[in-house]
Amino acid sequence: MQLSTNDKRTYLHITLANGLRVLLVNDIECRKSAAAACIQAGHFDDPNHIPGLAHLLEHMLFNGSETYPDADNLDKYLSPHSGSANAWTGTEFSNYHFDVEHSHFVEGLQRFADMLFKPLFTQAAIEKEINAIDAEFKLKIHDDLRRLYQVHKETCNPDHPFSKFSVGNQQTFSTHSLQTIQDALIDLHNRHYIANNMALCIVSNMTLDEQKRCIKEVFSAFPSGDEFKRPNLPPLYLPEQLGVKININPIKDARRLIVSFALPDMQLYNESKPLEFISHLLGDEGNGSLLNHYKRLNWATNLSAGGGINGNGFKDFNVNLQLTKFGEDNISGILNSLFYYIKLIAEQGLEKWRVKEKAILGKLAFEHIENAKPLDDATQFSNLMFHYKETEILSGDYLITDYSFHPIKACLLLMSPENMRMKLISKDLQTDKITRWYETPYAIEPIDQQLLTALASPSVVDDLHLPLPNPYITESCTLESINQEYLLPSKILHDQNLQVWFAQDAQFNQPKGDCFISFDCEAVTQGIKVSAYKRLWVALMVEHLNDQFYHAGVAGLHYHLYAHQGGFSIHTNGFSHNQLELSLNILKQVMADVDLQPLFEQVKQKQLKNLQNSLLNKPINRLFARLSGLIQRFTYAPLELLPIIESATIEDIYWLKAELFKNYSVEAFVFGNWTTEQSIQFAKRLNEMPKPRLSMPQIKREVVDLKNAIHYENQVSSQHPDSAVVLYLQTPSAETKDVALTILVEQLLASPFFHEIRNEKQIGYLVGSGYLPLNQHPGMVFYAQSPNFSAKQILLEIKHFLFEITSSIDDYQEVWSHVRTSVSKQLEGSDTNLTAKAQKFWLAIGNQDLEFNLQKAIADALFALTFDDIKNFCQKLIAPADVGTLVLFCCGDKNEVDDIPAQGTVINDLTAFKQHATYVV
Repeated sequence: MQLSTNDKRTYLHITLANGLRVLLVNDIECRKSAAAACIQAGHFDDPNHIPGLAHLLEHMLFNGSETYPDADNLDKYLSPHSGSANAWTGTEFSNYHFDVEHSHFVEGLQRFADMLFKPLFTQAAIEKEINAIDAEFKLKIHDDLRRLYQVHKETCNPDHPFSKFSVGNQQTFSTHSLQTIQDALIDLHNRHYIANNMALCIVSNMTLDEQKRCIKEVFSAFPSGDEFKRPNLPPLYLPEQLGVKININPIKDARRLIVSFALPDMQLYNESKPLEFISHLLGDEGNGSLLNHYKRLNWATNLSAGGGINGNGFKDFNVNLQLTKFGEDNISGILNSLFYYIKLIAEQGLEKWRVKEKAILGKLAFEHIENAKPLDDATQFSNLMFHYKETEILSGDYLITDYSFHPIKACLLLMSPENMRMKLISKDLQTDKITRWYETPYAIEPIDQQLLTALASPSVVDDLHLPLPNPYITESCTLESINQEYLLPSKILHDQNLQVWFAQDAQFNQPKGDCFISFDCEAVTQGIKVSAYKRLWVALMVEHLNDQFYHAGVAGLHYHLYAHQGGFSIHTNGFSHNQLELSLNILKQVMADVDLQPLFEQVKQKQLKNLQNSLLNKPINRLFARLSGLIQRFTYAPLELLPIIESATIEDIYWLKAELFKNYSVEAFVFGNWTTEQSIQFAKRLNEMPKPRLSMPQIKREVVDLKNAIHYENQVSSQHPDSAVVLYLQTPSAETKDVALTILVEQLLASPFFHEIRNEKQIGYLVGSGYLPLNQHPGMVFYAQSPNFSAKQILLEIKHFLFEITSSIDDYQEVWSHVRTSVSKQLEGSDTNLTAKAQKFWLAIGNQDLEFNLQKAIADALFALTFDDIKNFCQKLIAPADVGTLVLFCCGDKNEVDDIPAQGTVINDLTAFKQHATYVV
C-alpha cells in the first residue's frame, strides 16, 4: 500500500474466509476508535414497485438486532462514551459508521456487526421508520437542490435506475402491506448484506494484531452469499435527451446555468485523471480565464467545473455558472466562450508542463495530507476499497501516474455541443411540466440546431487564454528546527496598537502553518449601518483579491478575508513557504485605496440575493441566524441588514473603509513551520504598516443578559410550511464550573432528547440539542422542526421532556460519570491536525486565556462536580430566574398567530430590544 511519507499510521489489508475485505489502521494518536462498513447496495437496487426501499433498510438497521433487540441500542451504548453512529444510502453503495472511546470499541463493534447482519425488521419499527422517512421527504420538498435533482431524474432514460425516486415517502410505502414491505426488506438484505459484498475499515489505537484478532472474532461467523455483480446498465440518456435545454424554476432567487457533458465511466482513467486536468483549466479564475471573461462582461459571478453524478458506466461533467440577469439574456455568448475555451485546451493545453504541474499539486496534497477524524477516514477508506486496488486505496484520489494525453483528448472529444445538456435555472423562465415528487416546474426542448452548429466552430474570444505556470508552486518543503521555548504562543511584539504572537508546531511535522491578522475597529460600535457596509466591503475585497491571488490557493496557499463582530480578519494557511509574504501582500491590498467601483454593482446584487435567499432557508436555519443576531451585541439578522445594503452606494463603502481604519488595534498570530527569526521579521514588517489615528483596546464581545425574566420569545417569519422551535437556555455565568456543568448536562440529555422527540414522539426529522457558547458565554439549545406539529406543540414537548428528565434525573446517577469521563477526554485530547491546533491557540488568545489551559481547567472542573451539582443545575433549567430563556419559533403553514402563549417578554422590535438590553461579557 502506497503511503505518504508523513503518514505516521500503519495499515494492514486482510480478507476473511467469508470474503469480507478489511482495512485495519493503527493510529496511536487518534482520540477515538472508528469503524465503517460500505455495502454494494443502494437505491439502484430498489425493486421497481417499492421506491425508497434501500433508504428504509438503512433506517431499519438501527431498530434492533437479534442479540441487541432494543431500538437505537447502538446509539444508546455509544452516546455516554463520546460515541455516535450514522449512515447514508447512495445510488450503488450504502455506508454505516460509528466511533466511540477506545475502551468501548470492541463491544461497539459487536453491536455494529449484529446490526449489519442480523436486523429484526419488526413491523412496528417499519411503520415508525416510514413516518420518519416521510418527515425527511417533507423537509426536502422546498430544497432547491433536491428539486433540481428530481428534474434530472425525470429527464434521463426511464429504464436507467438513476431515474427512480430514491427517498421514499408515505405515499410510496402505503400502497403495500407491512408484510409485503417486511418481506422485501428481508430479501434485499439477504441478497446484499453479505460478507463478500462489503468492505470494512477500522481506525483505532489498538495494534494491528489486536485489531485483526478482534475482527476475526466478531465478523468471521457471518455468511458469504452469491457474489453480486452489478448488471450492465442501459445508457443514462437516450439520444433525444442530449443536445437539450432544460428550463427550471427554483424557489429561491437564483440564476444558474449548468452545462453537463455525458461521459462514460471514469474508473478506467484513475491513473491519469483527465477530468481533474480539464476542470483545473476550465475552473481557473486568473487573468484570461473563463470566469474573468464572464465577470468583465457582467454575465456571471461564479464558475465551478467538475462534479456531476457518476457510477457504473456513466459520468456527468458539469460546468456550473451563477449568472447575472444580463448573463441570462446572453446564453449563446456564454456558450460560445465556453466551447472556445474547450477548443483552446484541446489545441494549446496539451503540454507536458501542464500535466506535470497538476501531478505535482496532487503529489504535494498526498505527501502532506493531514489526518481527518477517525470516523471520516474510516468512512472514506471503506468506500474507496470498492474503487481502487489495495495498493492505491490511500493514494488513488491524489496521484497522477499516467502522463499521456490520450485520456484527456478522449474526454475533450465528448465535450461537444451535441453531447451537452444545458440546465437554465431562473424564476423568469417558461415551463410546461411539473416533477412528480417535488413539484418543480420545468421544460425540456432540443437546443436550436443553428446554435449547435455555431458552437461546433466557436467564434474567437480575444481575451481568453490558458493560464501561465503557477508561480506559487514549490516542491521544496523543508521543516524548520524546533525552538522549545515557542511550543506555546508567546508575544514577540507589543506596540501601541499591535500585538504579535508566535508558536511552533512540534506535533505534526508538516511544512505548513497558519497566520492570523485580526483588526478590531472602533467603528463597529456605531451600530448596524457599519456592520452592513462592512459585509459588503469584505465581499468586494474578496473579489478584488481573487483576481491577484487565486493561483496561491491552487498551490496550497489558502487565504480568507472575513468580517467578525469586532472588525475583520485575514487568515492564511497551508504550506509555510511564501505564506507570510502572501499575508503581507493581502494586508497591503486591504489597507490600500482600491478602486472598487467596477465590482460594486455585481457584488452588491450577489450579497442582496444571498440575504434574500437566507429568508427562504429552512426554519431551523432561520431561527439560529436570529439567535446569533439577538444575543450578540454587534451581530445582526439578515432581515435587518437587507434594507441597508439595498440602499448602499460605492461612496458608503469608501466611507466605511475610512471609518474602519481611523481607530483600531491589531492582533496577529503566526503558528507552524517558521523560525523565530522569520516570525520576528514578519512582526517588524507588520509594524511598518500605516498606523491608526488612535489606538484602542479589543472590542468586547458582549451578549445580552437574559436572566431575571420568565422568558423571552420572538417569532420569525418563514415561507417554509414546517413549524420549528429553538429553545435557548443561557447559563447563569461564564465561570469555569458553569461551563463544565453546561457541557456535561447537554451531553447527558442529548441522546434521550433525540430519542424522545424524534423517535418516540415522531415530531420531525430535524431534532437535536447542543452546547452553544455565544461569544464564549455558555448556553445550550434544544430544537425541532416539524411538518405536522405546531410550534406550540413542539415547545410543549420540549418543555415536557426537560421537566420529566429533571424529575427523573436520579435515573442517570450511574451513567453520568461515564459521560463526564468521556467529555473530559474530548477536552484534553490531542488536536486532530495543525489547523485545528492553530484555531485552538488563536481562540485562546482572543479569550485572554494566556496560560492556554482553559480546556484542562474545564476538565478539572468536571471532576470536581458531584451528582448533586448536576441535579441542582437541571433544576435551574426549568427555573427561569436562574437561567436565561429565549424561545424562537416559526409557525409555518399552521399560521397560528398566538401559537406560543406570551408568558414573558415578547420581542417585536429587534433594534429596540438590543438598545435597551443589559449586556455581559
